[in-house]
Amino acid sequence: MPLSTNRNIWQFLALTTILFILLFAILFYFEDLFIVLIIGAILILIVEKVIEVFNSCMDRFPNYNRKRVGLTLLAGTGFIFLFLISSQVQGLGVLIRDFSNIQQDYASGASALFSEHESELSKLADSGIIKPEDLQKIGNTIFSGITDLVSMVSYYFFTGVLVIPLMFGMYFKHHNRIGDYIHTYAPPEHADGIIRALKSIGRELEDFFSAKMLESAIVGLICCIGFYLGGLDGWLFLGILAGFLNIIPYIGPILGAIPPVIVGYIDSPMTAFFAVVTVIVAQTIDNLYLIPFMISEKVNINPLLSVILTLAASKLFGALGMVLAIPIYIIYKIIMKESYRELINIYNKD
Repeated sequence: MPLSTNRNIWQFLALTTILFILLFAILFYFEDLFIVLIIGAILILIVEKVIEVFNSCMDRFPNYNRKRVGLTLLAGTGFIFLFLISSQVQGLGVLIRDFSNIQQDYASGASALFSEHESELSKLADSGIIKPEDLQKIGNTIFSGITDLVSMVSYYFFTGVLVIPLMFGMYFKHHNRIGDYIHTYAPPEHADGIIRALKSIGRELEDFFSAKMLESAIVGLICCIGFYLGGLDGWLFLGILAGFLNIIPYIGPILGAIPPVIVGYIDSPMTAFFAVVTVIVAQTIDNLYLIPFMISEKVNINPLLSVILTLAASKLFGALGMVLAIPIYIIYKIIMKESYRELINIYNKD
């Protein structure tokens, strides 16, 4: 479609761009709630996909009761999940106690070291190169990070319990009526364009998030298996965390590798080595196979533009911006494309 020279069209598109930026700026300002809404949307997508796969499988067995089979599978999945969670809780408790003991050992060890070698280390202490409380500060920093992480996870969990069920209820009750609502309240000449834009946004975002979730699930599964074989305490949580953080471009794999390496080093250097090898294997498979052959087929975007958008969003909004840079670009691209098409039709008629 050739570019228009109509001034009104470009003024409208510029105004739309400004409103789009303001909307997402507000959403990023309320970052915590925004994250919960994103998690809820991803869970809705997962549930919808599971239901779709389940129905397609059950179509091959028309004599089976779908509700009974579905409830049985749901109960079995819940039982397995609870069993895995309960088996990990004890390991995490032991891990937290180990952190506490290590902090105390470092503190007492540092004091004893400086008492025993006070004459040799006094010069270093006076020069500021090393201080008796340095190791204590390290322990406090670790515990502070753990406390902040637990607090953040607790907040997201309880907020999600309040918000996400409402999202599920509204979506599965009204998602089939969205087209009717648009035809009722939108101008008749623009209703089809709005529906077309929403379908395009939904389809491309579904492809993107489906590919990213599958990528993270495979990375997380590899990490879980490797951490389990390496003997890490809390291997399930650490593997899930590594897979989840893998969503964040560039820095996500590094952030996901830090907790298992620390936990492994508490046990033994060899365990930490197994954790490092597991992360390297997972990232090698991700970069050599998953991203080129799976993500690239799902997400149609120039690689250079993807890098620029991700880096710019990280500068503005941090890790959340890195995750959402591509989805926001997809939404913006489709809105501009469909708006331009509708405006061309309007002014050509005039």
